[in-house]
Amino acid sequence: MATLYTGKKSINPLFAIAVADGMGGMRDGGKCSSLAISSFFYSLIQHRNLGIKERAYEAVKASNNQVFDIYRGDGGSTLTAVLLDSQGTKIIVHLGDTRVYTFGAGKKVERHTTDDSLVEAVGGSGRELLQFVGMGDSMQPKISDFLCQEGFCAITSDGIHGIEEKTLSRILENSSSLNDASERLNSVAMWCGGNDNATSAIFDIAGMLPSLARYEGGGIRLWDAGGELTTLWLREEEQALNAKNAQAPSGTNETENNHSSQLIPSKPPAIEGVPNKSKSPVRKSRKKKNENYPEEVQLDIEIGHSAEQGDVGADSK
Repeated sequence: MATLYTGKKSINPLFAIAVADGMGGMRDGGKCSSLAISSFFYSLIQHRNLGIKERAYEAVKASNNQVFDIYRGDGGSTLTAVLLDSQGTKIIVHLGDTRVYTFGAGKKVERHTTDDSLVEAVGGSGRELLQFVGMGDSMQPKISDFLCQEGFCAITSDGIHGIEEKTLSRILENSSSLNDASERLNSVAMWCGGNDNATSAIFDIAGMLPSLARYEGGGIRLWDAGGELTTLWLREEEQALNAKNAQAPSGTNETENNHSSQLIPSKPPAIEGVPNKSKSPVRKSRKKKNENYPEEVQLDIEIGHSAEQGDVGADSK
């Protein structure tokens, strides 16, 4: 599970919350889920000139291609995400059996996704997935509008879904906070003898857009259950300078020329026989102090596992 923020000084600012769950019975579930989310987020940044739905489609396609290129269909992951742009447009991207629920604000619990399984897709039996990241050319993600304006949203992995639907609804309906909801879901999933990792990302829907608007930075923020990372954009004029230096006739090669288009490029290449007077831009990756963002959107992440499992959350990211 991870969350992506791009600051409002960037092109088409975006807020994305995604959960990926490695496929049971296939190779390297944990690695596949990590690769699925990292490729998805990278492509969202790369295609920031596109509209939100086209951007999401290109991102999930890139994620699928990355996993398939390595595992050739022998490994895979689910991927479900909620995306919001600065215009207030919200969408759901869905592939697999990770689910999106909404609750709170005096409304009944509502489910917004259908599992890509034999049971739910074609009325068969069994939990085998018909769609997942890493399956190759036949992948067909579902991208739909997300119209809820208030209440809470929960993205949950299949480790949570061992809880009966009515019980799950009662838990969410009677949870007064994000923390209560995530802890109760995780605990009940384990008490019910869940045989898979239980992961949930729960957030305040109404707080998403104001939080995105308040983030003045021009960089990228990423965070998950393990911590937070902030990366700064390289300024336009510095990119142009790097590109100009990279086009010099001597002492450069094609690899160096490509540095100018990277998100965080390396320092301008030195030209043989000519001192490089341009100063390498400062690039930092650091954790932001919470006090700098006093009104952040609320997000609670809960990752658990059954007693039979090994490392906690090994297949979920």
